[in-house]
Amino acid sequence: MNSKELFNEIFLGYDNFRETKLGSEFITHSELISILEQLQKENLFKIETLGKSVEGREIFSVTFGTGRTKILAWSQMHGDEPTATAALFDLINFFASNNSFTKFRNDLLNEITFHFVPMVNPDGAEKFKRENAFNIDLNRDAQRLESYESKILWDYSEKIQPDFGFNLHDQNSYYTAGRSGKHSTISLLAPPLDHVKSINYTREKSMQVICKINDALSQFIPGQIARYNDDHEPRAFGDNFTKNGISSILIEAGYHKNDFKKEFVRKLNFVALLSAFRSISEKDFEKVDYTKYFSVPENEQLLFDLLLRNLTLFFNGKSFKIDVGINRKKCMNLESKKFFYKGTIAELGDLSIYNGIEEYDMTGFKIESSNMLTVDESADFNLTGKSELKIINGSFLNYDNIKTILNGKTIG
Repeated sequence: MNSKELFNEIFLGYDNFRETKLGSEFITHSELISILEQLQKENLFKIETLGKSVEGREIFSVTFGTGRTKILAWSQMHGDEPTATAALFDLINFFASNNSFTKFRNDLLNEITFHFVPMVNPDGAEKFKRENAFNIDLNRDAQRLESYESKILWDYSEKIQPDFGFNLHDQNSYYTAGRSGKHSTISLLAPPLDHVKSINYTREKSMQVICKINDALSQFIPGQIARYNDDHEPRAFGDNFTKNGISSILIEAGYHKNDFKKEFVRKLNFVALLSAFRSISEKDFEKVDYTKYFSVPENEQLLFDLLLRNLTLFFNGKSFKIDVGINRKKCMNLESKKFFYKGTIAELGDLSIYNGIEEYDMTGFKIESSNMLTVDESADFNLTGKSELKIINGSFLNYDNIKTILNGKTIG
């Protein structure tokens, strides 16, 4: 079976491995512990407590496989990015199963020793926020190692000395694959080790594996894979791991149309990682021309959640044609554990180079009586024309309600 056929079968059979106890939107530390307790009963997996977070929550590793090549994969360094944590447990189910992929699975286990660290930032995960308990970004703490969580991950990598590192994140919905207008559903990066973006053997291997991931995913999301910005960030783990001889690969789970809970993107993470593992176990990435990495289009921030085109703004007795780009931030009510969205006017003016995940031609609608000079100032203004919309306090609005103008309703 060739690679394309194998990953198509795995893609189609994904539901057999999906960890049903975990969603893709929010994962608690207690849910993680519950699943790990069950895993301890499996002879295949070794569960180890690596240390505790600032607020005293355990950080775990899951180790399995017997191969000489060592892979470290870690997720939820940013607490509000749970997609890959769920995907890691889907992979654990894959390795624990018995099915038609037995030979493939056994080949991986014989060639590779896997070290998974799910939920590096359990305090941030509990509050569904990016930073840790005292509000620092762990992925900007790889040099000082001030946070317990950062030091735990760094010390573990020093202990096991992995050959490859997989840094797993989520990115927002505003990225496109180049200037195509298509969502950047998965973004990939071989982090540089310095500001001139040198390519040594360590980084070259990362680029080659990324090319194999791109090949595997292109049959499912053609034109929706991007290359993440590779400016050197000297405080980030990926850049420092690369500097230390660990071939590091960043995978960002982006947006796919109507996949609001990111279940489809979770599935793509699952396939992406298996494709990388296969290439590493068979060493076929070594045959890839690493310069093909640069043919993957760059991540461009050229999307809005909602784009309203061709509005007429009246200001100081004159009229101006403007577009309005609106984004929405996913927030959680920590008491109810329910999500809500806060809409924000991100930009006004000529937005012709942008696309909207949803967009509408608003010719015939007018913005009147606005005192808004910048998107940060508060103002009341009305959209009038075929219907009316009042936006309160300029910058913020209900994203879902704003769309009802298309139904001829008045809001506010």
